[in-house]
Amino acid sequence: MTRYLQAVGWLALLVFLLPALGYVLVLLVSRPRPPVAFGSWYGVFVLAWFLVALPVVALLWVIPPLPRAAVAAAVVYLLLLVVPLASGMARYPLHIIRCGHLPLVGTTFAAGYTYTTPASPAYAVTPLDDRFFCSREEASSAGFRESRT
Repeated sequence: MTRYLQAVGWLALLVFLLPALGYVLVLLVSRPRPPVAFGSWYGVFVLAWFLVALPVVALLWVIPPLPRAAVAAAVVYLLLLVVPLASGMARYPLHIIRCGHLPLVGTTFAAGYTYTTPASPAYAVTPLDDRFFCSREEASSAGFRESRT
């Protein structure tokens, strides 16, 4: 039981602390800054990531605590990349890295095919946002138009 609790502690550190540090880095580097709404949605995503990883940690009982937590966090993150309502939140940090800045956020929800730019007051990443673009040209060529909200 002690090794399980140690692994859960490492898991909490990996799942909560690392994304929080990444979010702080994005806040410090990005102009304009991402909205507060993103932080709340991402907090829900990270909590779900942690809760889904707990059973995986239990199943990996033969591995030492830190590698056990790392494997559980990685496996669940890879799984969340393809889960419909979580994939956008999981892919958003990867697109920040790919673009080198905050990406345009697009949605196909209700056949909207719209996107918002980081400069827009409506800019946010929610579970319904499923596309990310580095430029307006990339979004336009994919058939998306800028949201007027």
